[in-house]
Amino acid sequence: MFKIKTTAFSLSLIASVLSAENMLSNSQFDDWQDGKPSAWTIRSKQEYYAREQDTDSAANQVFGVKVVKTSGGYGEVLQKVPVEKNTRYRFTGRVKASMKSSAFFQIKFFSNGKEMSRTNLSSNKGSDWNDVEKVFQTDGAGAVAILLRWKQQKEYLNNVIAFDELTLEKEPPLVYQGEEVAPVAVPTFNSVGLYWKPNGGTASKAVTTHYRAQGGSEWKEALPLWFDANEHPAPYDRHTAEYRGSIVGLDAGTSYQVKLSLDGGAERVFNFVTWSEDFKIARTVELPPAMGEMHRITEGGSEEEGYVLYVPQGGADAVWDAQNAADCNLKVEAPWVIVRGFTLQGGKKHGIVLGDVQNVVIEDCDISGWGATRGNGQAYNLNSAIYSGSKSLKRIVVQNCELHHPRSDSNSWKEKRPGTNSSHPEGPQGITFKGGKGQFVIRNNRIYSDMDHMFNDGMGETSNFGYGGFPNRDSDIYNNFVSHCWDDGLEIEGADINVRVWNNYIDMTYGAIGAAAPSTGPVYFFRNVYGVSRKHSGTDSNSYRGHYLVKLGNEKPHYTRGRMFIFHNTALQPPAFEANSEIKSSGAQSGIVFTSSKKTQQNMTTRNNIIQTRKTGDWAILDQKYTYSNDFDYDFYQGKVRAKEGAEKNAIIGTPVYERAPDGRLWLAPGTPGHDAAVRIPNFNDDYIGTGPDMGAIETGSTQAKPTTWPVFPENYDPSQNSNL
Repeated sequence: MFKIKTTAFSLSLIASVLSAENMLSNSQFDDWQDGKPSAWTIRSKQEYYAREQDTDSAANQVFGVKVVKTSGGYGEVLQKVPVEKNTRYRFTGRVKASMKSSAFFQIKFFSNGKEMSRTNLSSNKGSDWNDVEKVFQTDGAGAVAILLRWKQQKEYLNNVIAFDELTLEKEPPLVYQGEEVAPVAVPTFNSVGLYWKPNGGTASKAVTTHYRAQGGSEWKEALPLWFDANEHPAPYDRHTAEYRGSIVGLDAGTSYQVKLSLDGGAERVFNFVTWSEDFKIARTVELPPAMGEMHRITEGGSEEEGYVLYVPQGGADAVWDAQNAADCNLKVEAPWVIVRGFTLQGGKKHGIVLGDVQNVVIEDCDISGWGATRGNGQAYNLNSAIYSGSKSLKRIVVQNCELHHPRSDSNSWKEKRPGTNSSHPEGPQGITFKGGKGQFVIRNNRIYSDMDHMFNDGMGETSNFGYGGFPNRDSDIYNNFVSHCWDDGLEIEGADINVRVWNNYIDMTYGAIGAAAPSTGPVYFFRNVYGVSRKHSGTDSNSYRGHYLVKLGNEKPHYTRGRMFIFHNTALQPPAFEANSEIKSSGAQSGIVFTSSKKTQQNMTTRNNIIQTRKTGDWAILDQKYTYSNDFDYDFYQGKVRAKEGAEKNAIIGTPVYERAPDGRLWLAPGTPGHDAAVRIPNFNDDYIGTGPDMGAIETGSTQAKPTTWPVFPENYDPSQNSNL
């Protein structure tokens, strides 16, 4: 029989679960008519029977299947049941078969009669009973189908399968009841991630957030923390029933107070200190001004002593050239290290490699000419200016670096890789951290190249669908210029727990931000600017048809439940830079989009974005699943919207009109749509000018300096024509 798992957060639910009503009819297959179990729909021609149950079960019968006909698909028996939207349910069942991994349960979700998504549960382990249990959230589904499925290809002929003891029960809202997990603050230079599990926490109870500098008198409002009602697998279950969120726009090296208040419950006030930009130096080590082989840094400092600073003799005149002989120019194998002021060229694979290290700063470095190719000319994927494959990597700062012009080249989405049928880009990257623990700060860098030496992504990794990925957690990526990528400028995918991405300028890429998909969250994308979007290096109009401002979605719903905020970003439409009458503009052809009808993404909120698509018939917002938990609203867009009913009901629809700021950036012209018209978002647009904040990334009249890493904007285009170049 099934056992109810009693974790700290579920103790309060046991009584409700035990008394819940089974919503499935004939769940134990006691009632048969005309050789078929009543209330169930059979869609496969096999041999079906009721069989006496084993002695280990309280039921009298099971539903039996014998595969007597072969097919290329899967057999199925199903029952469709109406459910409440945005509600938790629990499914349980048992399955076994004479052949291993040949039978399983499946749940399909429906809205207005159309399938939204599906999820497969674990298959049978063998001839012994396999107990299956799944707690799920319906989101916008009004009905679910419970499917009994099995393989029926030739090799499974005469396989005997049994299903038994099926239940579908409504779950009460998830409530954390147990000993409080005290608030935790994880700061960086300019942000902090907050974590708290108070007794009585639940999705219907808000945790308001306020902060102030230590000694200040006025509390400032931040966004409320998000309650994570998703039940994560171990060891990530510590995040189940947890409140999380971030505060941004903080000053470095400053003490702050935070006040967290649970609606109708506890209040906690605590302190934290942001990272200092004044690095404590234990000692300085000068390295040779030139080096042709890989150099290992094996001596570092400590928290008590400070960093060991490594600099080249001769300063800016020092150049290390590996001449494609060494795998990398420099490998850091010690913690508490600063690498400053190196010019590195010609690494066979990478420029700098980080080993199993923590507390490393890479700054003021110029890295170029890295990246290997195979014999067929295909580039090795993820060869990077700065690379790490360490799962221990943590607390890494990359700042004020030039990462440019790799030796190798990525294929575009229009080019199939040699020897494969795939056209997904593979090639060099600026920064790749595979499997790290987070607390990364990547700021004030320039990642760029040319059309003959393109990147795959500007930065990212490959574990996009899971609880790791890049930058994993408690990380900031800001004030960077990223260009010349045949895929994403920034690939921010995986756990994305308290990850903040802002004030980046992305240009000459297929897409700006890959966010497919945040599994945990929250992740914040705000005040980023997207310029040119390209699909291929050709000059035909199709080569200019790039894609998205933000890419979303995955086929596996449990990897798409992370909270995501998309605020104040701008998708521009620069003029075509090739003489081709077919090409009117060179910006993105889509805004915030699911790239397939099979993909989903949940728990998303957009506000105050300017999404100008290439044509009015392009998709500004495309949520093909009409996801119940997504909230698209208060944006300024040109294009079409497909999302749940009521999406963008408070939007501005039209074409933005810009004027040029003194530093060359574009902001909305006063008196035009979107100017002073943005909705207030505490902590994210407090410092506005006029009667209200402006839509988009740049506040009109703002005196905040343009990041020095951003490009110089030529003056020979009329900004009123929506040019950014």
